[in-house]
Amino acid sequence: MKKAITKALTLGLLLGTLGACTTMTTVAERDTYAQPSWYAKCKDAGTEGWFWWSTEYAYACGAGESIYAQAAEEQMYAIAMNNFAKRINSKVNSDTKISFVNDKKSTSTNISYVVDNTVIREHLNKESGHFTMGGTHYTFVRLKMPKEVFDALINEAKQSNQGQ
Repeated sequence: MKKAITKALTLGLLLGTLGACTTMTTVAERDTYAQPSWYAKCKDAGTEGWFWWSTEYAYACGAGESIYAQAAEEQMYAIAMNNFAKRINSKVNSDTKISFVNDKKSTSTNISYVVDNTVIREHLNKESGHFTMGGTHYTFVRLKMPKEVFDALINEAKQSNQGQ
């Protein structure tokens, strides 16, 4: 009786372990760097659907690279969210200086932008990709937000900035 219970528990534990392994996804190991085609063609806005069933969306993409998977994922997501924030609520300061000394041209350009705290909500889709190469994790994400929500956030930011 004791052997039967031990066998049953062992078999149950083994099957449970095998079942847990089937929910895992293998991260692809590559020999060369690559980007998903949707990332390489990332655009700021677009329309999805057909004819009168189409919807306009705003997109933001980001990429991450780290020896730590979670760091690469956080990096890509933060960059994508920052790309939304820059378009919604940023200020750009650009300064270019050109000088000639002894008939030699010297040029310097400084471009900076400030992104104030920005409300971002309702990005409803996150498409992502992940691979490793040489021990480094490479991650890619594309966030999608309805264009009407994106435009409303721009208007909120403009009204907030006018009050300052």
